[in-house]
Amino acid sequence: MLFLGLGAVGVTLTAIVGGWIAYNEFFAGDKDDAAESEVPLMTYFHDNEVLTEPQAGIKYIVEDDEGIDAQLTLNAVMDWVEADDPNIFTGDWNVKVSTWNDAALVEIRGDASTLLKDRYDDVELPFFDGEGMIDFVTVDLEFA
Repeated sequence: MLFLGLGAVGVTLTAIVGGWIAYNEFFAGDKDDAAESEVPLMTYFHDNEVLTEPQAGIKYIVEDDEGIDAQLTLNAVMDWVEADDPNIFTGDWNVKVSTWNDAALVEIRGDASTLLKDRYDDVELPFFDGEGMIDFVTVDLEFA
């Protein structure tokens, strides 16, 4: 009799908790939570952060008939960032190489030097073709 009574209490509690969860999930769920998940992520900088840690970004597209070797290009661009003189990037930076067909998009983002000039003319940025041969693309960089 004791087990029958405990079983009935357990079934009743399960039904109550399950019903409460189902009601909140399907009928009375917060509409605000669903809307917030659709808002794109944005980064906000305080004025002091923008002034003390300027940001720089470089994007360029390269194309070659033999294709582009993404890993070798990534390594070459990372070496270029480290050896760049005068340094455009200081502090934290990252490089991303996206390839498709015979082209690649190279993106460099990071903390800019406080001595960053407004314009850099004829900057040679490296890339590797599909046959593993290094080549350079000449880019004029302008920073606002």
